Amino acid sequence: MEKLSVGAESEILIIDNKTLRKVRLEKKYRHELLDLKLRRSRTKREFKILEKLHEKNVNIPKPYKVNLKETYIDFEYLKGDVLKDVIDEEKLIKAFKQICLLHKEEIVHGDLTTLNMMFANEKVYLIDFGLSSFSNNVEERGVDLNLFFTCIKNEHPNLFHLKEDLLQIYKKEIKEGEEVIKRLEEIEIRGRNKAKQ
Repeated sequence: MEKLSVGAESEILIIDNKTLRKVRLEKKYRHELLDLKLRRSRTKREFKILEKLHEKNVNIPKPYKVNLKETYIDFEYLKGDVLKDVIDEEKLIKAFKQICLLHKEEIVHGDLTTLNMMFANEKVYLIDFGLSSFSNNVEERGVDLNLFFTCIKNEHPNLFHLKEDLLQIYKKEIKEGEEVIKRLEEIEIRGRNKAKQ
């Protein structure tokens, strides 16, 4: 099997031209049994999240199977571009609508950057749910949005002017949208105050 990428927590292997495998890597600094327990529980949670999102028609790579014994997930191999490399106004709006769908299903991603999104088949897909969790918590959703807008501000500053339009979409789509946006503003103030210290 060919390695496609290696991250801090996992590696992605190419099984065939339709299938990728995400394997959670062993951490030698952790106790062996604790490490296995953590990897299994995180793999199980990630697969459950992928299954739910696929069922709800959120654009993600289709999950195929999970192996808890060997802590891996097989999923659809999307052929496309990392969104960071091809983003424009239209694709940014498409990406944000997928984030709204994600939050509507009471799931937070945990690492919402344009590196964790792909453009394929004229759609934007959210990828890499290794840090995701089931949550309808206002703070956690606010943190998700804060990371996303920080990424846009730093990596794609020419598109940052769309922030207010995107937040209006969020307000319409998410029941607690106003509350989450209020919390986002608080998180941004906290971040600015921390930067001044």
